[in-house]
Amino acid sequence: MVSIRRFIALVLLVGCAATAAHAQGRRTEELMRKSGLWDQVAQMHAQVRLGVTLARDDAKQRGSPMLADQPFARLNGAIDRAFAPDVLRETVALQMEELLSAADEAEVLKWLSSDLGARFTRWEVEAGANPAQREIEAPKLAAALTPARREKYLRLGQGLDSGNTVVTLTIDITSAIVYGIALVTPGTDADVAALGIRKRMEAQRPQMVQQFAERSLQTYSYVYRNATDAQVEAYVKFVETPASRRYHAAGVKALDEAISQAANILGKDLGGLPPERRNPS
Repeated sequence: MVSIRRFIALVLLVGCAATAAHAQGRRTEELMRKSGLWDQVAQMHAQVRLGVTLARDDAKQRGSPMLADQPFARLNGAIDRAFAPDVLRETVALQMEELLSAADEAEVLKWLSSDLGARFTRWEVEAGANPAQREIEAPKLAAALTPARREKYLRLGQGLDSGNTVVTLTIDITSAIVYGIALVTPGTDADVAALGIRKRMEAQRPQMVQQFAERSLQTYSYVYRNATDAQVEAYVKFVETPASRRYHAAGVKALDEAISQAANILGKDLGGLPPERRNPS
């Protein structure tokens, strides 16, 4: 299956930002917009489309073409409907309504509404808009980290559980890509294909978690390159609060469910039956 390195960096940024909910009587849309999740959730649509395109290009380069123009267009049309940004946003919002308390929501919003909280969100959104530059600069910036700054980023990664977060979302999105391709590939059992790639990737979870935890240091080094040590320390302390930890955990579950429901829609649209895909972790 195609390498997904070119869009994993987008997933990493999801783990940097706080996540949000929408509920009647709650400041949910404000929370989503201030956290940057409003824009980041929408990027999952681009990730899935990119994954399909990369898979097609990779197969062509290996001399085993797949997805002729007609099924390719059909699949992309179904992805546009199933992974439409507004659909994903609503699913995440409804999940967060159930998973996040009003008190935790208010505490996270207090940080996001502060000058410093808004600055960190802005840095995260700006970094997501220029992935090519990030890929070039991040390794060099990480290599030049002072021990104190590195220690803060390690704590940040632990607070966000960055390795597990990225692996979970990467497996979810990759499974959805494989499932969609299989649905429009004659003679292919989409359920078997999606469950197969999920099983293989879950078996590699420990190694992947370590890899992405290390890569998160590069991401933080680039995203927060203009922050002072004091500013980073303030952000880390916020991330380490119980409310923030609950908030982040709820956000990952909400994103996981949003991808699952989108895959269900994709399967119905293309005439398949979505596979069972709850994460064992």
